[in-house]
Amino acid sequence: MIDQNNDNQTLSRRALMLSGAGLGVFGLLSARLYQLQVLRADDYSTLSENNRFNFNIVIPSRGKILDRSGEVLALNRQDYRVELIAEQVKNIDFTLNKIAEVIDLSPPTRERIKKDIRKHAKFVPVLVEDHLSWEDFSALNIRAPEMPGVVPTVGEGRSYPNNGVFCHILGEVGKAKPKDVENDKDPLLRQPTFKIGQSGVEKGAEYRLRGKAGRLKVEVNAVGRIVREWPEKENQAKPGEDVWLTIDAPLQRFAVEQFGEDSGGTVVIDTQTGEIRTLLSMPIYDGNRLVSGISRKELAALNADPKTPFNNKAVRGNYPPASTFKMCVMLAALEAGKANLTERVICTGHTQVGNKKFHCWTRRGHGPVNLQQSLQYSCDVYYYEMAHRIGIDAVHDVAIRLGLGQSYDLGILTRSSGLIPTEAWKKERQRDGWRRGDSLNAFIGQGYVLATPLQLAVMTARLANGAKAITPHMIIGENVPEFGSMNFDKAHLDIVREAMRQVCMVPGGTAYRDFPLGPMARTIQMAGKTGTGQVTGISASERASGVIRNQDKEWRFRDHSIFVGYAPFDRPRFAVGTIVEHGGSGSGRAADITRALLQKALERDGLIEPVPLTEDQPVTPQSPSSDSSL
Repeated sequence: MIDQNNDNQTLSRRALMLSGAGLGVFGLLSARLYQLQVLRADDYSTLSENNRFNFNIVIPSRGKILDRSGEVLALNRQDYRVELIAEQVKNIDFTLNKIAEVIDLSPPTRERIKKDIRKHAKFVPVLVEDHLSWEDFSALNIRAPEMPGVVPTVGEGRSYPNNGVFCHILGEVGKAKPKDVENDKDPLLRQPTFKIGQSGVEKGAEYRLRGKAGRLKVEVNAVGRIVREWPEKENQAKPGEDVWLTIDAPLQRFAVEQFGEDSGGTVVIDTQTGEIRTLLSMPIYDGNRLVSGISRKELAALNADPKTPFNNKAVRGNYPPASTFKMCVMLAALEAGKANLTERVICTGHTQVGNKKFHCWTRRGHGPVNLQQSLQYSCDVYYYEMAHRIGIDAVHDVAIRLGLGQSYDLGILTRSSGLIPTEAWKKERQRDGWRRGDSLNAFIGQGYVLATPLQLAVMTARLANGAKAITPHMIIGENVPEFGSMNFDKAHLDIVREAMRQVCMVPGGTAYRDFPLGPMARTIQMAGKTGTGQVTGISASERASGVIRNQDKEWRFRDHSIFVGYAPFDRPRFAVGTIVEHGGSGSGRAADITRALLQKALERDGLIEPVPLTEDQPVTPQSPSSDSSL
């Protein structure tokens, strides 16, 4: 009995110990459950959410670009594309082969896709192909369940409705380059489908047009496929701003028509405000082809085109301004007191300097020529004489004040300052002194002197304005610096402007046959200047046997046709600078285009009634089109 009682006591103690241990374990489990389910509920809820929710970057809509009247020049269109998420794909080549059963994937495209996959995190979608047809997009959607990681999407693509008319202004968008990603920490640039401005306003106004990225919460299934979206108002993408330009779209299209097949550039500027109404470089190209994907063959053809369509000639094309530069020389001579209205210079057809002859554009000479006639007839010998009286530095000062020799920020990040030389410039750049022959060439706008159509338009606008040094601008809403004074004697400016009027409106003027402006001649007068930019020199033997006509030369050896003008003469509103590459005499193609543009600009501004461009203009005998500085 005693032994049995002892055994019962032993069992009771063991049961009690086991019960206590069980209660202890249960307590620990309860405490742990309390910690997990109550104390750390929020933490684990977040982890759970991350297991079934993803957050995707939402690309904002790019802002539109519009002309001064609200016509859309660049906009967004619906773009069907297919993307690939590498972390959801077991075999890249197998998946690409499956996609290739629906759409064509060339070897270079496959290499580009694999390269993008290596460059980006595995969860970042990589663009396979964009600009898909609806048929291909639909087929990919139908077959998507059998291709994990393949995601057909609908995005936005950039579109330019005018087939290249504004290509050099707008530029185009493209994929961000490595240096862009390195310099800009915006996560949008790391999205393979996102495109940024590459040139023109698209690049210059990139941060205004781009907008701000958003974030979209999406619910995914076990294989990562999106099953539901959870939009959050506070995380929505912010669209980019619209950018308005001072450009007049109909006037720009009209300018393209006037150029036709010719190459060159023209700029129409408001002489009072500095607003650019037209900025055209020819030939144009279709920016849509660059955005949607241009073939290597097409791109090579554009790059090999001798008329260089990718070069914005209006702001980067450096040309000898030829006789349009004579206004700078005339004004410099007046300001220096080295010229007056009454003195005449005898033009015999050339000037002798040492053993070299510097010819006038007409072999027979102009005879006695006064100051204003020197511009009206474009007499080179008169300006050779001015080269003996004033130095190049005095002309440089006047030219700079008139807007030459400097670059202008139009918001397209493309520009050139041209060149207005000085004695110090030549000594520094060429290790040589300035010579008398350098001045003679420079004073008729040849030699080292270079200018762009934009600079010539600014020069003409400042002459027309007479008081304010207007600065060109093209984007509405951007700060425009206050125009300073040019500090020229008004009487001297009046003399130059009257000479420019005589060029166009008085018989004997080098542009008289191209003006007056149709039936409005009695009320609207214009002022301007012709110029013929010499591309190749005229040899002594050629002068003896006869100068070869421009139309008989190979295109690339022909002279440039140049014209600047403004109207109306008595109350200037618009100025134009036009250069037609290898277009011959300045009294020809460039004058025709400028005349037409000034008339159309005045019509569109309501200053004159619409009138047809007529050919029944009074015609006076003109010089041969091969003359080098007309």
